[in-house]
Amino acid sequence: MTNYTLFAFYNVCKGGIFIVVYVDILLALNFFVSFFLLQITCLFSKRKPKLIRIIIASAIGAVYSLIIFCDDVPALVLAITKLLVSFVMVFVSFGYKGVVVFLKQVAVFYFGNFLLLGIVMCACYLFKLKFIAVNNDVLYFDVSSSTIIVCTAFAYVVSSVIIRLYNRTLSKKEIYFLTIENNGTSTDLLAFLDTGNKLREPFSNAPVIIVDSSKISADGKNTRLVPVTTVNGVGFLTAFKPDKIILKSTKGEEVIENAYIALSNDVKDENYSAILNYDILSI
Repeated sequence: MTNYTLFAFYNVCKGGIFIVVYVDILLALNFFVSFFLLQITCLFSKRKPKLIRIIIASAIGAVYSLIIFCDDVPALVLAITKLLVSFVMVFVSFGYKGVVVFLKQVAVFYFGNFLLLGIVMCACYLFKLKFIAVNNDVLYFDVSSSTIIVCTAFAYVVSSVIIRLYNRTLSKKEIYFLTIENNGTSTDLLAFLDTGNKLREPFSNAPVIIVDSSKISADGKNTRLVPVTTVNGVGFLTAFKPDKIILKSTKGEEVIENAYIALSNDVKDENYSAILNYDILSI
């Protein structure tokens, strides 16, 4: 392994001491941590980018950690650099879907960073893990890889719990405006958010929006059968993937990706014609 002892890094537990920083471990751990932080962002934003995009973004985060070896970097330059790198990582992972969505994804990415840092610092305090190198706002924990992996996995679990709690607080009274575009036609509907709608298309695992069958017809070339359990037993709904789905609410407008429309005769309400799956809603 390659190691450097270029600086007397400040140790938050014991005071200023020299710590050997292994570049191999620094890169590997930062890649791993960046990967899981981006997965946390995926959870909150309910996006499923291609794995290769997450890997490339994680590699960028790992390479950025080498700034720990740079000395006397001005605070302003450091802050701008960190912000730009985080923007690049989020952009590489998720693309650009508008200013609001992009900034929310960046905010969630930073939330994951702070959450993981808090968990690791807590572990250092509880288990007397003493060696922490700090330079240019990059941390190097002189602890075992398993400790970092466990802390990161715990942060992922905590984030999942937070998401579940957040989903339960979503307003069940808010009505959304849903636009479905398919084969050159556009259908506008009022939609209701039902956290009990957990339907997914079985092959792609994509979330399903249930729509009154009298409002729209299925695309015969792109239909699937989605199993559904009702009080009458197990049945099937005809579903299709439209060309485009647009959702509007008090929070703004969003294009929904990778979702299916299932047709049902049981959506009979004067206030709405579609039942949303909460998994389609981003942060």
